[in-house]
Amino acid sequence: MSRLLYIASLCFFCLASCKSVYYNTFYNAKQKYLIADQKRVESETPGSRITPATYRALYQRVIVKASIVLTYYPKSKWFDDSLLLIGKASYWREDYAEALTKFQELQKNFPQSELIPESRYWQGLSLWAVNRIPDARAAFSLFDAKADAELYGLANLALAEMEAAQDNREDAIASYRALLKTLDKKHKLRAKAWQGVGNNLLELGRYDEALEAYQNVLQSKPDTKTNFETRVKIGETLERQREFDKALDAYRQILKIKRLRIYEAETQLKQAHVHHRKGQHETAEEIYSAIAKKYPRSEYSAAAFYRLGLIEQKERKDLEKAKELFEKAVREDRGSDAGALALQRQKDLRALERYRKQADSVQDSQKALAPLFNLAELYLFNLGEPDSAMGIYQRVLGLSDSSDLAPKARYAIGLVYADSLKNETAAREQFQLLIDQHPHTPYALEARARLNQTHADDALAEARFLEAENLIAEGATAEEAITLYRQIADDYPHSVFAPQALFALAWTYENDLDQLDQAKTLYEQVRERYPLTQYGKIATDKLEGDFLNPHKPMPADSTLADTTASPSDTTMADTTAVSPSDTTAPRTQTLIQPKPAFKPNVIIGGGVMEATDADQEPQLIDEIEPEYPEAARAEGKPAMVMLRLLVSKDGNVGKVQVLSGPELFHSAAIEVATQYKFEPGIHEDVPRDMWHDISIYFEPPEE
Repeated sequence: MSRLLYIASLCFFCLASCKSVYYNTFYNAKQKYLIADQKRVESETPGSRITPATYRALYQRVIVKASIVLTYYPKSKWFDDSLLLIGKASYWREDYAEALTKFQELQKNFPQSELIPESRYWQGLSLWAVNRIPDARAAFSLFDAKADAELYGLANLALAEMEAAQDNREDAIASYRALLKTLDKKHKLRAKAWQGVGNNLLELGRYDEALEAYQNVLQSKPDTKTNFETRVKIGETLERQREFDKALDAYRQILKIKRLRIYEAETQLKQAHVHHRKGQHETAEEIYSAIAKKYPRSEYSAAAFYRLGLIEQKERKDLEKAKELFEKAVREDRGSDAGALALQRQKDLRALERYRKQADSVQDSQKALAPLFNLAELYLFNLGEPDSAMGIYQRVLGLSDSSDLAPKARYAIGLVYADSLKNETAAREQFQLLIDQHPHTPYALEARARLNQTHADDALAEARFLEAENLIAEGATAEEAITLYRQIADDYPHSVFAPQALFALAWTYENDLDQLDQAKTLYEQVRERYPLTQYGKIATDKLEGDFLNPHKPMPADSTLADTTASPSDTTMADTTAVSPSDTTAPRTQTLIQPKPAFKPNVIIGGGVMEATDADQEPQLIDEIEPEYPEAARAEGKPAMVMLRLLVSKDGNVGKVQVLSGPELFHSAAIEVATQYKFEPGIHEDVPRDMWHDISIYFEPPEE
């Protein structure tokens, strides 16, 4: 009997030890998660030397530890706990695809687990992170206030914050207020909800209401960080109201609160900025210099030197001194926001000197136009000096009154008045002058849009043009199309389609009917009536060259089409036409195919453009095979996801937007697209940032 008791005790001891092992493994993983969380929060405190790489490495250790439970103890009662822990750690590592996988595994394999609600909340956060807004909204909407008040509050706070992130300000305010009605007066989320209300009211310009909301935050006993952020927002709201003395008082109040002294440097930077805005530059400089001395080799000293550089650049126009200060900012903390801004300012000031020298060194004033345009755009878009940009654009306009740069300069002046100087009256005058003086240019079309002017002739001419195109596509004769092209040119001479139609008419006489004299007359009309349009330029090239010389032999490699080729095989510069080298194109590909809603390629400055408008679209050079999503394997169907990528001028992918495709494949498509490498798009001989649409195809794996 004693032997049986001994064996039973031994078995019990072994079983208990086994359970203890996998519990200890999970417990260790959980403790490491708490440490990683603590380090992540500490990284956000002023002066912290903890980097994201530090706490991400800690979260990775959590994943390794918790994965041991999944691998070696599949029957463990902590299996679902480990799945949730890995998912949360993956979220903080920004590995959202892995996080979603773990949350889905938990919900599928443990439908009765008490952790299901929490997993759905984190699933919502992960879906939001990969921009699957409808799915995230659905996940956050599953909570019930009575079943779990805490998760209900967090989920509804996330819903409100999602609306704010989508710039749905009124909806966000309504969501925050609805949440506040469900929270008791001592709930810790009240401060965050009121802060959300205030921030969105501030963005809507409802300053007094925002200040009232911020006071409600302070009355809700916020944590230290929320307290500081709210008091800063109060100061910024007063600044926007140009109540500079009150803003300074708000910042002084922060410095009097003992627990907020860790934010001393940030607060003093705010104070100095207000003095700068008041025109008290010497006071601002004293504060910036004190910050740089007290907090060396930090983001605060970098910000101080950067701001000192801006004062020298903008107020004193001492570019050499400004460059020295920007260089100091970079040395203080190159990786900070201010360090990066200072580095860019250094590059901009070097470019400024280069463009000035180029403009001053040429004898021919017309050759100075290109560097002057570069100079103006640098002032406007990079250096934030609209007045300086305006002076350069006026100079360009004086030099280029009869050239194709005149409408571009006039349009740029209108933009400066409208967007930078907020002088709507002057802007409207410039846009109207542009329309009156250069009505057939794409800039005039943009000016009409700015003035909300409709141009009935454009719609009528476009309908006729499409009718002509359809006739050709259906096999009609050239004579039938000619009638419509001539009607457009005669009946709607001021529409944006008039130069296009007149050019098409000339082209048809030249290439389809071989009537070169008539074609020459029409090309001369295009040149005389519409000299600043792309069609006027091509017509000029034809008239000045040998294109219309019937006695000139055709070169073997000529890009000009014969009488049987498609009109789009010529040297026409329409961006929607078939490539000039495509001499085998069928007749059904027709002349110039206007877009249903005509939009010119107008780019002022260095903004982001469409790849389809570029001289050369981005070319994919490093493609990665997409991984078929686990959640879609049950159906096992092929799928295609259309994405819109922001391809930078260094060939990397920045932003990714989903255009279409099954939602199950969105995350996988985004994940693979962000790893793509492109040969950057080229426009006007330089690499440019541009939007580029691609398709990603998913083939189900073979079983």
